[in-house]
Amino acid sequence: MIEIVGVNSGKEFEAAVHIRKQILAVWPDLSQSRDDHIKIFVGLKLYGRKIEDIDLVVIGHFAATREFSTEFKFYPREGDPFIPRRARVKNFLLVIETKSHDATGVKFDDKVASVRYRRGGRGIWEPVTEKNRQQMFEFKAYLAERGVSRVYAQDLIFFSGLREADFPKRPHNCFGIDASFERILNILGQISGPSCEKRDVFISFGSDDVFHALISPDFPLLQTLEPTPIDRSKMDRIVKAALADTWLDDLGRKQVVIRGRGGVGKTVILLQMAYRAFDREQMRSMMLTYNKALVADMRRTMALLGVPRSIEKGGISIETVHAFIGRVMIGLGIMQSYGGFLEAYEERKELLLQYLRDGAVSRSDIDELVANEPHEFLWDIIFVDEGQDWPANEVEILRAIYGPERIAVADGVDQFVRDSVADWSKGLAREQLRPRRLTRCLRMKANLALFVSDFAETIALQDWDLEPNPDANGGRVLIVEGDLTGRTDIYERLCDEAAALGNYPVDLLACVPPQLVRHDADEAYSVPGRKLIQSGKAVWDASAVDVRSHFPTDRDALRIVQYDSCRGLEGWTVINYAFDQFWTYKYEQWLASPQDLGGLLDTAEERAAAFASRWAVIPLTRAMDTLVINISTQNSVVREALKAVHQRREDFVEWVTL
Repeated sequence: MIEIVGVNSGKEFEAAVHIRKQILAVWPDLSQSRDDHIKIFVGLKLYGRKIEDIDLVVIGHFAATREFSTEFKFYPREGDPFIPRRARVKNFLLVIETKSHDATGVKFDDKVASVRYRRGGRGIWEPVTEKNRQQMFEFKAYLAERGVSRVYAQDLIFFSGLREADFPKRPHNCFGIDASFERILNILGQISGPSCEKRDVFISFGSDDVFHALISPDFPLLQTLEPTPIDRSKMDRIVKAALADTWLDDLGRKQVVIRGRGGVGKTVILLQMAYRAFDREQMRSMMLTYNKALVADMRRTMALLGVPRSIEKGGISIETVHAFIGRVMIGLGIMQSYGGFLEAYEERKELLLQYLRDGAVSRSDIDELVANEPHEFLWDIIFVDEGQDWPANEVEILRAIYGPERIAVADGVDQFVRDSVADWSKGLAREQLRPRRLTRCLRMKANLALFVSDFAETIALQDWDLEPNPDANGGRVLIVEGDLTGRTDIYERLCDEAAALGNYPVDLLACVPPQLVRHDADEAYSVPGRKLIQSGKAVWDASAVDVRSHFPTDRDALRIVQYDSCRGLEGWTVINYAFDQFWTYKYEQWLASPQDLGGLLDTAEERAAAFASRWAVIPLTRAMDTLVINISTQNSVVREALKAVHQRREDFVEWVTL
């Protein structure tokens, strides 16, 4: 049996139909066979991985080996190449990139293929051979996550606009429109290291058990990412938002700076602008943030929206600042590997900046980097989230590469958490800058906005100007005094309340302080997350660093992050575990770091308290409907402030003692 599954339209589907035809031309009995199977997956999505899109995956498995004619020298795993007397195949797994360019749009550097696209008014060559190889590695990692590790996969490139005579001398992994499937099998004999016995060759990519599992309808290869109602609401906000065209007209002409406090929706505004730029003009944008958990969250939203990040189609890429600067330094040859990069991040940054300032890295060097690696560096617009945290050297590096006019920044008022506040207007003339100010709360219901404003006033945060949204009435606050980590019954009640409104556990968000994170050997986990798992609940526990690289795909999994990683995230219900411990952690963190005390009237303790309080309102502004705040029974600044707000807002603030 041979079948095509997945996307059923477009050039990738047409390529799958063509390959199916070529297979049946060699083995016509496959269409009716019950013992031999070939599945062609079209538009496979590797949700949660850096490379998500694969054009075609072809998996074949035969009950008995099938013979095919040979025409080339084969290159076995051991020994010299030779023309086989007899060749057989048992199974194969192919990761295929499809390209429809004609001969004028393809070039070969030895055996390495590149294809040409038009972007930004110029021709760009994308190295498709390397792209395809990375897809293959990502697919193997994707399989390993699902329990299949002992299998070989081969990367191939199908050029439907070329004929076999257009390619360089073999061996290489490209084939054209007139290649028979026997020709493709011969290509595997050249590049996949087949086994041989005397002059007989045998192609097998894994055991029967592995391929039975891969072919099985129960194997989760075609994964579907189902949006929740909250996901759909966020998608609608991004796609259907009535964003003024003037906001988009500034992109590429002026540096845009969007300012506002937590809860006004700065991150969503950036995504709206990036999506509209893609939808309207096929712009290719990169969004940078420090928050790995937020990277995962935004990538999930982009996957649900089906937004690409390709040179050909445009789209949106979400990256961390550290990853981007590391790639720049590798690409420019300033460092050869990522070994010790994060540990020496500040020194490496200063070295890069010095090279840019003294001309050791010139404009032509940057242009060459973009031309050689367009998939990583060719961006029309750079969107910067949490721009208030950017140190001056990172601002200067980004401007040196892309220029201020191709940068749009979300600047959080009173949300800075680094040693200094970035000045994005420095060095720019007024006509080069377009400031925008947001004051109305878009995420939280009105009661929650009132609660946060009262808390900010009580805890002595100055100039808090967040306006409640009159179109979003309601919202409630639950303050839980005592140890909440083991009370899975309260979590179940919150889930049931959310479910009654059509929401799922993934729509909720839990925040934990470092005091509730454990490190056992190489494993990191949160105490609440471990308790929930032990009670049979699913969690996406981003207190583990490796988890934050991939977004949650299970709608029944509660998202858990450390407080330090909660900015930009949101949840229908947000559970803030050990909130008073978090305030204390931030207070002590400030005291432990050398700081400028500011004015003579400010003591170190006052500055530390202001820093901790500024941080405290960030997790309080993550909730949309229900905010849960857990504190201990001990007296603290936080407890007293919450008591005062509770007395003022008893109509929607409930206090529970465990």
